Amino acid sequence: MAVEAGIPRAHVDLAVGALAPRLVGRGPASAHVALAAAGMVLLGGDRVHVDIDVGAGCLLEIEDIGGTVAYPSRGTPSTWTVEATLGANAVLLWRGLPFVVADDADVERRTAIVLERGARAVIRETLVLGRHGERGGRLVSESTVSDAEGPILAERLELHGCAPEPGVLGGCRVADTVVAVGFRPPTRPGDLVLAQPGALARHLGAHTHASPLDGVWSAWSDAAGGAGGDAAARAAEPAFSVGAP
Repeated sequence: MAVEAGIPRAHVDLAVGALAPRLVGRGPASAHVALAAAGMVLLGGDRVHVDIDVGAGCLLEIEDIGGTVAYPSRGTPSTWTVEATLGANAVLLWRGLPFVVADDADVERRTAIVLERGARAVIRETLVLGRHGERGGRLVSESTVSDAEGPILAERLELHGCAPEPGVLGGCRVADTVVAVGFRPPTRPGDLVLAQPGALARHLGAHTHASPLDGVWSAWSDAAGGAGGDAAARAAEPAFSVGAP
């Protein structure tokens, strides 16, 4: 998906694959996109790839519709890859819903974000090992953020519900994370402040509803130039077509 500033409305390009993006609203330099599965994902062997290009000075808000379940893989891993490029002074807000790894699932998840000068992003990612009554399968999650100066964030998590590791999830099954990059958000004790402008807040627990990070998401998306994740919706007019000039 891509958004570029335009008069009277931004130009938005969306393509349907394993996921089906839908344009909710847009303004001259903003777009609000709802993202849902086009079918049953993730099955063993599925390859989901999301490309995001936010043009200079634009705001893109992505809203997940329903979470994602990685189903038993039956020996064939699945992959989930997100690659995002943010132009100068662009803003990306993506509040992801839970990504659940069922028993016997095998998933490799990768997110790579490249920022140009003045670009900012706030991403929420909630990883859950197992559906109700399950321990959960294997998940490798890699996240990288970089700009012209070099790396800003590089993290790799290796999780398996049947082999919990101290110092990673331990006895918890939920890892809820909010990442802000490209600016200095307001932080709390315990948040990780990055060497370059940015921060990471994380909650480990047993249930998604117990996470205290809703307030962090709102505060950080406000600071990024949004408004609690709803900026694009308020700034943009309703839209019923895709890619119109």
